[in-house]
Amino acid sequence: MKAIGIDIGTTTVCGIVIDAENGKVLNVETLANDSLIEGETYEWIQNPERIWELVQKLYQEFAGTYQDICSVGLTGQMHGIVYTDEDGQSVSPLYTWQDQSGNELSEDGKTFVAHFIEETGYFIASGYGMATYYYHMKKGLIPEKASCICTIYDYIGMKLTGRNVPLLTPSSAASLGCFNLKEMVFEKRALLEAGIRADILPDIENGYVVLGKTKEGIPVGAGIGDNQASVLGSVKNAGSSVLINVGTGSQVSVGVDHYVKAEHVELRPLINGDYILVGSGLCGGRAYAALENFFRRTVTELTGIDPGAMYGKMAEMLEKGNAPKYDLQINTRFCGTRENPNLTGGISNLRLDNFTPEALIEGVQRGIAEELVTFYRSMRQQGARKPLCLVGSGNGIRKNPHLRKTFESIFEMKMQIPVHKEEAAYGAALYAMAAAGIYENIEDAQQLICYL
Repeated sequence: MKAIGIDIGTTTVCGIVIDAENGKVLNVETLANDSLIEGETYEWIQNPERIWELVQKLYQEFAGTYQDICSVGLTGQMHGIVYTDEDGQSVSPLYTWQDQSGNELSEDGKTFVAHFIEETGYFIASGYGMATYYYHMKKGLIPEKASCICTIYDYIGMKLTGRNVPLLTPSSAASLGCFNLKEMVFEKRALLEAGIRADILPDIENGYVVLGKTKEGIPVGAGIGDNQASVLGSVKNAGSSVLINVGTGSQVSVGVDHYVKAEHVELRPLINGDYILVGSGLCGGRAYAALENFFRRTVTELTGIDPGAMYGKMAEMLEKGNAPKYDLQINTRFCGTRENPNLTGGISNLRLDNFTPEALIEGVQRGIAEELVTFYRSMRQQGARKPLCLVGSGNGIRKNPHLRKTFESIFEMKMQIPVHKEEAAYGAALYAMAAAGIYENIEDAQQLICYL
């Protein structure tokens, strides 16, 4: 048997086929998400029907190639919303997580997000579905035929199964905002205070959920958020693992089996009452890229010759072992933090003997790691167990062995890297197999994960 996983990202749509018995990835197809629509300056919108065309292309190719597909899993970009009508058809663009309508100023000079927070008592950021809906409501921009809202991958699930109403897992619903993580329901009373009607909200179902079947009779699992899907597709047991992801940004995720009132990190729903604590760095790999750009520009300006990408040379410099170990201290919060966007980075403990390229390289890598470790220490204080496994994902981990070694030194354990690179699509496939009854639960399905 084969299982399909589809990840609908902002810039790409990725589909994979895995062997349901051994977990091997048999096929990977990635299409450019060329659905962007030009809108107002504060909008970041995409065409949901174009995204449906891309998903159809992947699904039909896979279904035509493999005759024994047992399930289809869906994940993708969270927070954004699509308006649907009573027939389950889109009546709006996809307002993505990058939409900035919530940061527009109202007549009194406050942002619409600020008003939403005051009226509901719930923190929310622009780009979250409820913030976007609130702005549309105040500006009279809600489509006339709008019956419900949902994420883009929930909408694609409707299209695949012929549903006319969306059905969300808590991981999707929570990403829209104003969600009670303990009860796993929208805070309808708080939303009513902001003027948001309850009948626009989608239904929610926890656990292992099958939306329906494709026209070929293949079960389709309910969509899950891309962060949660990445965790499910990377670790064999969320509660006993710590997952480090370094891409443009960075994240550390640790599973917990009960609700906690999280501080300094986010609590996100997983499955069946389980959660993950997530700490997110806004820079992550971007900090290392900034250092590479600094070296490259310096060489270009001094010699008049562009040396090209410097990452290989930077790795060679570290391999020589000339940098004082963990001596130069670099704060890589160059883009601030979610709690304090005005925070800046910095360098300390700088002396003549460590004012070297090697020390800068190692210091930036250590800074990236320390930001995530700070989140992790907070998680431990809030009930997370000491991990038995350290798992890494993202290009910043896969392509930088020195950064891996930095994390291994801090956690005092070997970092495991999944064989597959499409962690979110893989996690969605595992969840759908559990929902379809191919595996009894997600933990059994996760045993298919193999590491390099």
